[in-house]
Amino acid sequence: MENVVPGTLQRLRAADIIRMAGLTAASLGQEYCRLGAVHDTQRQGGRISGIVDVAHTISTQVTHLADDPEPGEEGGLRRYPVEVEIQSATTWQCSCPCSSTTSIPCAHAAALLYQWLARPATFVNPMETVKVAPAEIARSTTSSAPATHEPMRKEATPASKPTRPFSAARATVNIRGPLPLTGIDDILTQMGLSDLRAIAREYELVPNGMNKQQLIDAILEKLKQPEAVRHVAATLEKPQRQLLAALTLAGGALTDDDLRGLFERFSLGQPAQFQNVLTALQHKGLLFRTSLNSSAQQRIGLSGALLDVGWYVPGEVRTALRVTVPVASYDVQQSGVAEADAPIILQREPYQLLTDLLLVARALDSYRLVYDDEWREHNAPFQSTRTLGSLPSEGLTQIPPPADMPTNSLLTALQAAVPRSAAFLRFAVRLLHQADILHKDDGGTPYLRALPNVAQLLLGPARAEIAHDLFELWLTQSSYEDLFALQEESVRLRCRATAHNHPLIRPGELDAENSEARQALLALLAQAPSKQWMSFSSFARFVYRLNPLFLQKRQKLFTSPHWWVESEDGRVLRPNVLGDWQRAEMRYLTRLLTGPLHWWGICDIACTPDGRLLAFSLTPTADKLLHEGKASEPLATQDAHNLAEMLDIVDEDKILITSSVQSWSLIELMETFTEAAGVYEGRLRYRLTPKALSAAMSRGQHPEHLLEALRHVASHRSHQDDPLARLEAQLGRWTANYGRVRIYTGVTLLETADPTVMRELAATTALNNNIVQSIQPSLLILNKPGAKQITDELKRHGQPPLIHDRDSYAAE
Repeated sequence: MENVVPGTLQRLRAADIIRMAGLTAASLGQEYCRLGAVHDTQRQGGRISGIVDVAHTISTQVTHLADDPEPGEEGGLRRYPVEVEIQSATTWQCSCPCSSTTSIPCAHAAALLYQWLARPATFVNPMETVKVAPAEIARSTTSSAPATHEPMRKEATPASKPTRPFSAARATVNIRGPLPLTGIDDILTQMGLSDLRAIAREYELVPNGMNKQQLIDAILEKLKQPEAVRHVAATLEKPQRQLLAALTLAGGALTDDDLRGLFERFSLGQPAQFQNVLTALQHKGLLFRTSLNSSAQQRIGLSGALLDVGWYVPGEVRTALRVTVPVASYDVQQSGVAEADAPIILQREPYQLLTDLLLVARALDSYRLVYDDEWREHNAPFQSTRTLGSLPSEGLTQIPPPADMPTNSLLTALQAAVPRSAAFLRFAVRLLHQADILHKDDGGTPYLRALPNVAQLLLGPARAEIAHDLFELWLTQSSYEDLFALQEESVRLRCRATAHNHPLIRPGELDAENSEARQALLALLAQAPSKQWMSFSSFARFVYRLNPLFLQKRQKLFTSPHWWVESEDGRVLRPNVLGDWQRAEMRYLTRLLTGPLHWWGICDIACTPDGRLLAFSLTPTADKLLHEGKASEPLATQDAHNLAEMLDIVDEDKILITSSVQSWSLIELMETFTEAAGVYEGRLRYRLTPKALSAAMSRGQHPEHLLEALRHVASHRSHQDDPLARLEAQLGRWTANYGRVRIYTGVTLLETADPTVMRELAATTALNNNIVQSIQPSLLILNKPGAKQITDELKRHGQPPLIHDRDSYAAE
């Protein structure tokens, strides 16, 4: 009777997990389960248990970093032993180290429950002994362990190898859509013998004398041969070929309704011809009808069976056909008849984003944070600066701004030092926060701090790998700021609300919606040709035909959507109508190309003088970021004349260097021997101080390397640089005095019993104005007039100090 599954576990559905855990925790738990993070699962009666291995993630909020792993953490992997007991439909008992609440399941408990729904046979009885071969153990461990993440250590010095403060996992750019519940071999097993023989004949196989299993093995072997698949695809008629290509670009799997809509939007034939096209593709083994597992439906609990019936193109077929996005070429040279009509070409240098990120990080280093009420107040004007018409308040409200949006005061201060657009600065600040390159002061003070090795991280030898990791972080962990920014396009975002006018939709749902839309578009761009100017209007029309609901994909599953886009007059914009799609989804696509993708250097853009996007072209950087081309590159060499133009020495306190990859050799020297002092007039600022120079010499560095570089740069200047000569003289004096000790005699020392008494003296006397040097918190060197003044003040307060005269402590 111990092996009998209780009714509470038998009746468990995905909707129950969402109801008890909430949509955010359930969605995250479903993702853990999909990634294979749940293992060592057991069941005893109505209690299930297991271990959830979760890789480190970087929160969008400013977090503190721990130097040592937490309990249950191995390297970049955190291990959560979880137990869940379902006593009734409304009473659950959960145990997880991440939560002290036992009645509400956390994300790890939700992952365990989703694992039970997907693979109940893997939950073994702990009382039984299961013998597994060592080879099976190794294979299971290899296939189910998620990728680890490298922790960041903030104590890394600029001279050390840069540690990576963000995810090192490789996230491929793909479309997150429905997936088949079984593999192609299981799909073939469920087909009839006559259908298998028909497919075998298409691949020039002789089915006579073969049983069903032999036919399946022969067909699978043919599908693994790209030439055989391409030979069969070449026999397709035009509508069949076009539908197969569109389905492949849409992700390779669609439900019946979605595929029918795809057929109609591309005008591939009459509705009566739709079934004939599908039948022809089935007979050639290029398309199969099977059960699909919709992740979106699982997350919101709309499908009781957790599956839909749809159409699936096997991965072997997609790999063999290599379908690319059809584009219309655009001639940027002949597009404007008159010179005034010529398009404006905007290009980005490789790694230009990293140089701008370095400027932003240095400019915000030591920035004092505003209070929470100021944060909300400064964000309010960003929602809209115009009247959007009357807003009915019964059950409806506007979507609030994301919590990670920078304040207007921060952007104003940042824009004064780094002259960039407000949209770019919001993007840069958010990315630096996500990567924890820019974080709140660990000491508890309301200041932002940048990593001390930020220059080496962003511009050093590993910059190609760092750029790829930052891109993956932006791609997979983002807020819904891109959605919220649509309100600048004469539209507004609305959602349903409670009786107290609080939004029913959670920020995590919008984050996931925005992230999936972004990944869908990037997966499509990854299939487009590079180094070719493409007409934006034709590309946008193709996106509309392929997937008009990419921005509100989950909302089509609801009878009444949770959020939507409205025009200024309150009319709901419907994505299935081209005119409405152009006012919302097309503008989202425009902002993505002209904003983040252009800033990343993925595409160059051609715009009209009034800013309308005409065309875009994918750059070599797109191949590196979208196709896993992440190998590190050697540093580019630069002649001394160009380096001289990048260096400007005003005085010892103001050494300015242009932030660029080409000036890395100079920046590296300044990072080693000088002190970073923020940003001045859009350039990195450094100052020469005895402390920074002494620290460098203590690490074995000699300033002669800095002097040689400065002299080499000065020799290529056309005029005599007096500040450079003064800087060279100062370096020489400090270097000559390094290691020497100067002994002072006849000084006045003030010593207290503890630092508390010293603070009281500073508050009641003029102590702070007479300090020469602080030896330790309870011992100071004072100037002689100040010592007499403080002695008189203490006597007037009735606290005469104990005075030791010179004779008692004179040198022998």
